[in-house]
Amino acid sequence: GDGISIDPSLDNTKAETIVNRLVRLLAYLDSQDPQQNWGAYLDGGAPNWDRIVLAGQSQGAGMAAYIAKRELVERVILFSSPWDFVASNGGPRTLAPWIAAPSKTPPERWFGGYHLRENEANLLAKSYAALRIPPQNIRVFKGDLPASEKQKQDANPFHGLGLYDPAYEPDRVFFLGRSP
Repeated sequence: GDGISIDPSLDNTKAETIVNRLVRLLAYLDSQDPQQNWGAYLDGGAPNWDRIVLAGQSQGAGMAAYIAKRELVERVILFSSPWDFVASNGGPRTLAPWIAAPSKTPPERWFGGYHLRENEANLLAKSYAALRIPPQNIRVFKGDLPASEKQKQDANPFHGLGLYDPAYEPDRVFFLGRSP
């Protein structure tokens, strides 16, 4: 939606962007329940980024990271992403350049977790290092699959496990900045 896409055919219109959708959601919530003060997360019709915590899993975490690179946010929490990469002519995959680019959100506000046995664990470790996430803000989940997940046929069953497995609740609480 900002016209900076390498391939303009992939660029969304402003109406389709995640930022526009966030602004509209906050305005709607504020109109429906003004006592909750949702409007405090807006500043002149734009997100009041320094009051917002971004979080996501997989592609959503990649979007959160991309925004946190460009905006100063209160905190950013990544589950199993980003692992955007480039590869040329069958050569080795390297992280997409934006991942190592300078960030408006300082490193101490970045948090991330991924499972050691998910398919892209090695690339995620490199990504979190390139994002300059402090090691103490990273959780590498190592547990087995919960019984409810063992029956599923999934090519990457550990991807996102840190987001919903009850065993990792203390880690999620840590990411949110509250004591357990």
